[in-house]
Amino acid sequence: MFGREKRARFDPPAVPVKRHGRRAIRSSLTGPQLPNPDARVARFELAARAALELLRRDLGSDLDGIRIGFATAPTGVGESEQPLFYSIDRPSRTIVMFRMPIQRAKGLHVDDEEHRRYFIAHCVHRAVCEYLGREPWEVAPGRFDHF
Repeated sequence: MFGREKRARFDPPAVPVKRHGRRAIRSSLTGPQLPNPDARVARFELAARAALELLRRDLGSDLDGIRIGFATAPTGVGESEQPLFYSIDRPSRTIVMFRMPIQRAKGLHVDDEEHRRYFIAHCVHRAVCEYLGREPWEVAPGRFDHF
């Protein structure tokens, strides 16, 4: 207390920190400025856009002019049979998919990455079918024949 000189609690080392005693710590190859490619938002949008691309390929001009967007949570605007998963706004020709409820949905018989992607594709398919006023087997002929 008295007569002692005050020292910092942590003195930084004079030499670079060694990793396993061999060499200094290196920075990551990509750097901190790049987004994480395995993030939940990126995975959701990738799966949803892939399902949408398949539907656009099958339907052709039926989806021309329809905007499909993504939101984090339901807003309560629009109409749909599944208001937690997607919203349809016919006057503005828009479908909005809600990421958080779709990703947090329970009830998958196998809870793995592949079945989560299937569920995302299923929600996109249902939203497009409801917007067009058609049944799923009408929109994608041949996909449901094995049932």
